[in-house]
Amino acid sequence: MTQDKSDLFKPFTPTHLVGQVSRLSLAEVQVQVSDNSTQDINIGSYVIIDRERYAIFCQVRQIIGGLDEKMVLHVEPLSTVDLQKEKVVPGVLASPHLADRVYVPTSKFVEFFISSELHGGGDKKRVTLDLARVADALNTPVVVPPEKMFGRHCAVLGATGGGKSWSLARIMEECAAHKSKIILIDATGEYGALSSGATHIHFGEDDSLTHSKEVALPYFHLTEQDLFAIFQPSGASQAPKLRAAMRSLKLAKVSESVGIDGLVIKAHKSKRQYERSLQYHQDEVDTPYPTFDIRLLTRQIENECVDPQRSSTEPDVWGGVNSIDLANCTPLISRINDVLQSPNLDPIFKPGRKASLFDEINEFLRDPVSRILRLNMKNLSFAHNARAIIANAIGRYMFELSQKGIFKKRPLLLVLDEAHQFLREKKDKSVQDYMMDSFGLIAKEGRKYALNFIIATQRPRDIPEDVLSQMGTILVHRLINDGDRSIIERACGDVDKSSINLIPMLAPGEAILAGVDFPIPLHVRIVPPISEPSSSGADYQKFWGRS
Repeated sequence: MTQDKSDLFKPFTPTHLVGQVSRLSLAEVQVQVSDNSTQDINIGSYVIIDRERYAIFCQVRQIIGGLDEKMVLHVEPLSTVDLQKEKVVPGVLASPHLADRVYVPTSKFVEFFISSELHGGGDKKRVTLDLARVADALNTPVVVPPEKMFGRHCAVLGATGGGKSWSLARIMEECAAHKSKIILIDATGEYGALSSGATHIHFGEDDSLTHSKEVALPYFHLTEQDLFAIFQPSGASQAPKLRAAMRSLKLAKVSESVGIDGLVIKAHKSKRQYERSLQYHQDEVDTPYPTFDIRLLTRQIENECVDPQRSSTEPDVWGGVNSIDLANCTPLISRINDVLQSPNLDPIFKPGRKASLFDEINEFLRDPVSRILRLNMKNLSFAHNARAIIANAIGRYMFELSQKGIFKKRPLLLVLDEAHQFLREKKDKSVQDYMMDSFGLIAKEGRKYALNFIIATQRPRDIPEDVLSQMGTILVHRLINDGDRSIIERACGDVDKSSINLIPMLAPGEAILAGVDFPIPLHVRIVPPISEPSSSGADYQKFWGRS
């Protein structure tokens, strides 16, 4: 720390005197403001109670009186500073007494309280992020090391217009000032202005994106579960045939003895050769990735619609076409054909010569200069779960890399903007088997592999609670919906009731910063980013004005 410690740990300055403790209860302390106090006190201001060895750090929750009446402050004790050990201690170590003196802390003392342990002392070489200022008259800097901000994952929450995008942009700019590696999944395309160390890629043709490279994610980089999520077979009749068809196509690709033009014809054919080949090529068939030609899938489904045996005396021979099975699978066949021909899914099923997304990710990870890889998904359709499936595939790929130890020496931060588009818990029980859980796995397991996670959303109630509860740090902007606030209260035990009540009244750019590595929930103002995200609404005055 740059301040003189001899002054820092003598914080009870006579000129900062507010008043004295006049009443005590279990939940709060009342402070009688002195007539000659000149301190500017507002709701949310910090005060400290003098308990000799200890400074009890409190926040003003209510102000009563004023004008001709005696002013009384209702303050909530939050934590304690042990002045002898020069250490912030959670909880209240020494109970306040009546007539204890109450002071406004200096800006340096507030800065120490907020970030002394976060900084790990006064080492100026440590990596820190200058993110915000305390929203009080002192305007104290909130400077946080990345391991405390992201080490247990982070959630940035807030309604439209609350400043969520500003916060995310500021976080990434501060990280880019160091040797960071960040992959941003940009759902709406609003972070195109990111410049310092940023590489931009996108899905779908867009002539306006001159500084961005178009990519594709070929279907063979997905898993069979991803394809099930796209094709949506019904569990009772269609799903087994689709699974069998994929298995047969993989076998036909590696076994000439059973494959005819890439297909396995089963009607009236012997099962023995198929089963021998299947046993010999078990590893290739068991791979979760679709290694076959997707264009043959519907024809192979038709070949799977046969009787299990030709007769009771020929159990080793498949029977003829089963018209009931074929009729049941006809809607699935039509759906698959529609999906494969859909222009919205060309990045998956018709990648052409476009660069592979995973190749671009690998190149980014090798590049010593590039700090941020931004994937613009603005032009990617919502149809057939395409967005969620591609995002889930990215999450799965990053988790697989993390398990190989790729990020141990260069931690990766995966940022998921508008996370409710990708993490929404499905209500339809018929598709539960095809739910995508890569990000849930990262939230629960990623940190031990140096893969950390930021989710940003305006709808916390749509994020599965088991994911939100894994977020060790939360930055909450203005939220009006009661359901959103109750979700935050349940998922994050570090946010107190008073801070929850403040959330609907936050001004744009203001937020509550809380988490397991912060001594108290902080009411902060985010430092504006250099490259502002493009998140403004329509300009009616410009385009609806009189001609």
